[in-house]
Amino acid sequence: MNRRIARSAFALLTLGMLVEGSVQPAAAQETVDLALTKVADRKKVRIGENITFTIMLTNLGPATATGVVFGDPVPDPLNLVSFTCSQGTISGSFCAVDSVASGASVIAILVATPITNPARSERRFSNTAFIAESATPDLNSNNNSASVKIHIIGKIP
Repeated sequence: MNRRIARSAFALLTLGMLVEGSVQPAAAQETVDLALTKVADRKKVRIGENITFTIMLTNLGPATATGVVFGDPVPDPLNLVSFTCSQGTISGSFCAVDSVASGASVIAILVATPITNPARSERRFSNTAFIAESATPDLNSNNNSASVKIHIIGKIP
């Protein structure tokens, strides 16, 4: 019995020495904290006027964020005029960015105008931008959206 245990131990020890160096522990997956802020050039907008929203995505680190998609779905009381992004690919009112280094920011500018005949219930609303996707895990989702309250004023033309 002791011989069998000794042979098993020797076999395991030999096997361990053969694969030593070829088996590495799994690397810890890197994480980030992506934060989104949003401001408007005004809180009240008249029908026929444009309103400009600045949306800033910031990677608070510690790693580089990859595969990030963020933007603004543009609420019903507004029509999209234009959308630009300082880096990445634009699709509608969203920006897809391959990578954002720790400490770096990406800025999107959304220009919209109110619809021409908003219902009374559509004249006061919140416009929310959000981070839709990140290939790198974001450990703090509490700062992944930002909203601005808007009021459409004036008479309907």
